[in-house]
Amino acid sequence: MGADEGTIVGAVEPRLRTLVLVAAGLMESMPEEVDGYNYAPRVRVPVLMVNGRYDFVNPFETSQQPLFRALGTPAANKRHVVLESGHVPPWPDVVHETLDWLDRYLGPVAMRESPAQQPARR
Repeated sequence: MGADEGTIVGAVEPRLRTLVLVAAGLMESMPEEVDGYNYAPRVRVPVLMVNGRYDFVNPFETSQQPLFRALGTPAANKRHVVLESGHVPPWPDVVHETLDWLDRYLGPVAMRESPAQQPARR
């Protein structure tokens, strides 16, 4: 349910600096007050959507694309990655796309030395 509620959280939570939605799309027969489509135009943060082209839960043309187009994020700051898969995209691809996205919008993570690499303290 995370991706289905992602547009709601993305629209109302001001602390978010970016949003990653995996296997997201429009849900049918949702009450208007909890329908993510109604919140999508209010999303302004950068958005990465990762979906499968052959998703039977959120079909590409009737569910994924309309949600992506409805997002209020400027076109330059939103990306829809469509992988050759079903509802759940291959996890290694999701991780790769997500880490690249987060590096771009939140900055790369500085690597720390492991305890074995640190000089001994006295």
